[in-house]
Amino acid sequence: MERPRWFVDFEASGIAPDSYPLEIAVVAADFEYQALIRPVYYWTHWSFDAQDMHGISRENLFAIGLEPSLIAAELNVRFEGARLCSDSPQDGFWLDTLYEAAGVEATFELLPLESFVGRSGADEIYRLLPHRHTHRALPDAQALMMATLEYLG
Repeated sequence: MERPRWFVDFEASGIAPDSYPLEIAVVAADFEYQALIRPVYYWTHWSFDAQDMHGISRENLFAIGLEPSLIAAELNVRFEGARLCSDSPQDGFWLDTLYEAAGVEATFELLPLESFVGRSGADEIYRLLPHRHTHRALPDAQALMMATLEYLG
């Protein structure tokens, strides 16, 4: 069994098919990366319910978010050939949406937790996660990492 090293989480503008990623975080025991993502011109969907959960406004994304192309380039350099772990299948959709906007291919894989620890292991890890997610990418990625490390011993 491959032990996951890198853990990723996204926050998004909503859950509709035309939603898009607005924040990404990747963590490891000795590393943290977090970025707000500036929407591209065709990303127009916005859910105020989602904004209430994560506390990030669309205006804030335009003010301090990074261009998808910059984020994709940074991730590709840092994680080339790596296998990143996510607790949500939706994160693959957000990653694809980010990279489509950037106009490049990812140089790494984003895999579900089950790919690393199996279905029963993932169920145990999900039970170890805090009952209440913060709905911010960095603390949610950190929580997944901590629960996984606790499970793996």
